[in-house]
Amino acid sequence: MFNDLDGTLWDHKVVSQMKPPFKRIGEGMIIDSIGTTLKINKTVLDIMRAIKDEEALLSTLSWNNPDVALHALEELGLRNYSHYHAMEYHPRKDLMAEKALTFFKESYNCEEFEIACIDNRDVHLNDLRKKYLETCFIMAWRDFTSISEGVEKVKNGSRKPFLRFLDA
Repeated sequence: MFNDLDGTLWDHKVVSQMKPPFKRIGEGMIIDSIGTTLKINKTVLDIMRAIKDEEALLSTLSWNNPDVALHALEELGLRNYSHYHAMEYHPRKDLMAEKALTFFKESYNCEEFEIACIDNRDVHLNDLRKKYLETCFIMAWRDFTSISEGVEKVKNGSRKPFLRFLDA
């Protein structure tokens, strides 16, 4: 499962515009050096937790400055939550996804993938679907209203059944 960061995992629209260092100010909240706050969207985090519990592989997929985004994830205690971080400072999420899938193939011996992608915008979907035709795209805040509905969309969104990628 790929998940976007800005406007999806967290409420901030462009984390790359924030100014580290970050400081944790509460559960799922950080503040940067100039007083800008960022808060985790608990529903998306809980969907990620549920999918990870199903032994699926998780990766961020984000158009961001990786140094800033990873620093934010670190301060939130989420840097090691995903198996891979596909984040680069350009809009080609299909190229980032390709790197993540290569990592999964090499590190987890996976050859076939069912791809689910949660994002708050569909602007990158055409590029993703050109390479990965059966990508299950789930638009955050439109396609689900609850954790269980989001999990169901991820697990049942493609034509094939949900696959577990990690060895038990």
